[in-house]
Amino acid sequence: MKYDWLESAVFYEVYPTSFYDSDGDGTGDIRGIIEKLDYIKDLGANGIWLNPCFESPFQDGGYDISDYYTAGKKFGTNKDMKELFEKAEKMGIKILLDLVMGHTSIRHPWFEESQKDEKNEHTKTYIWKPMDNPAESKSGQFLCGMSERPEMFRVNYYSIQPAINYGYYKPKEGWQDAANAPAPMKNRERLIDVCKFWLAMGAAGFRVDMANHMIKNDPKRKGNIEFWNDVIPRIKAEFPDAVFVSEWFNPSQSVQKSSFDIDFSSGYFLYYKWCGNNLENFSKTAYLGENGEDFIPAITQIYAAGAKVKKRGYQAITLGNHDRHRMSLGRSFDQMKTAFAFHLTMPHVPFIYYGDEIGMSYNRDIKSKDGGYHRTGSRTPMQWTNGKNRGFSTADEKDLYLPVEKFGTETAENEKGKAGGADKTAADKITESKIAENGAAESKSVNINNAAAHSVESQTGDKNSLLETVRELIGLKRKLKCLRAESPYKLLSFNLSGLPHIYKRTSDADEVIVILYPKKEEKTFSIKKLGDISGYKIISNNMEFQGEKCLSKGEGFAVLYRGI
Repeated sequence: MKYDWLESAVFYEVYPTSFYDSDGDGTGDIRGIIEKLDYIKDLGANGIWLNPCFESPFQDGGYDISDYYTAGKKFGTNKDMKELFEKAEKMGIKILLDLVMGHTSIRHPWFEESQKDEKNEHTKTYIWKPMDNPAESKSGQFLCGMSERPEMFRVNYYSIQPAINYGYYKPKEGWQDAANAPAPMKNRERLIDVCKFWLAMGAAGFRVDMANHMIKNDPKRKGNIEFWNDVIPRIKAEFPDAVFVSEWFNPSQSVQKSSFDIDFSSGYFLYYKWCGNNLENFSKTAYLGENGEDFIPAITQIYAAGAKVKKRGYQAITLGNHDRHRMSLGRSFDQMKTAFAFHLTMPHVPFIYYGDEIGMSYNRDIKSKDGGYHRTGSRTPMQWTNGKNRGFSTADEKDLYLPVEKFGTETAENEKGKAGGADKTAADKITESKIAENGAAESKSVNINNAAAHSVESQTGDKNSLLETVRELIGLKRKLKCLRAESPYKLLSFNLSGLPHIYKRTSDADEVIVILYPKKEEKTFSIKKLGDISGYKIISNNMEFQGEKCLSKGEGFAVLYRGI
């Protein structure tokens, strides 16, 4: 379904444990999010994707839920959740909750009952199979030895996340239920009930975790498409404005053929090719980076995917999220500005991960917490100030959920990427010696190689900062009709290498031309084919226009716009 507000929507992803601690216990909470709604609104976002904040043993960062109807004790209460929804709505901000119902925690009461040898209401709530070959547990798909029930249960991800039984697309074994069998259908009702509970409280919708894995043995996703075409319309019959975002990575299936409003496309591949744990190659293999030759085929493919579904919904390309290394890894502020210029001018619904707008660093050396492993380094506390705990919490440092970035301790990867950048603003003139003893900066700008630069306090008011650049670009996206999610896009790059990347967005009211050059080297190129640009206003970084030529002084961008 198409919603007008989504056409110009910008979502801000909040990881609740790390956003803002309102009560001084070292962990972020719901009231902390309420207190920072003004910041999100001022940034320009009109939507929040809130990562799981339900009751959970937190063995996978909250993606192992033990009670779908209750806010986690560490975060607050259902009353706090209701207040968050109400205050956000008054400020024009819609909140999407993370719907994680492909699996539960092993500590969920449903699973505790399902483990019992005696038959009960939840015997078939999860997927169990005969323990005829215990060695099969080595594969990780089925596990045994954890319950009195003499069978094996299927897991979705970690061993502590048993898969809820929504059935098999084409059952081949006697223990496999069809999708329309009584137990899978009962689980559909449970899912619908959970959604209605939070929608009635004020949530605007859901980002659905592992949406294409509900029905098992379904390689072409036909069963999953049928599943959501049953579930979502039934929810929307009562809550017609509810928004559903799928973690599916295939808009042709989730939006065009199913009932989702937005699909997370494989956007992270647009910014780096998969490099596993080889972080040395993280930024070198970027599409929108030093090796930009793959950019045009990549963006052409992604744009085509979005164009196919624009009559029914949208796709979302993400720069980063809680499951990925932070976008700052190996990148200068200049390169991050260029990435955001792309992110906020392409035809899609952008999602911004908290802290990326200030270039927060990825901490590769941090120990795993709550099942985060390599992801833990992307989940550190939001850096609001340069004072104690970077303004995240008043707790003692030892009690923080995760450590904050300290001055002068930036990782080698980030330092290498940022030291060579061309981000020469007032920030470069202020050194660590000018940081006050309590951590507060004496100026709005700080050296980009100093961790103090990565805070809201340091960047607010500095027109050359990443934060103010992102804020300005979001404002432009929200104003211009040509930057709405389904407005036309035309590639204008003038050579096969794809550098610079140039494209145009148009509407009957306004127009934007975007020029991206993500390399550190200086480059002069002709823009004669763009025609007369004298009537355009310009937002830019490291780019100068000289008649029919454009000079990029390194990693740079320019957004030329007219009509407002």
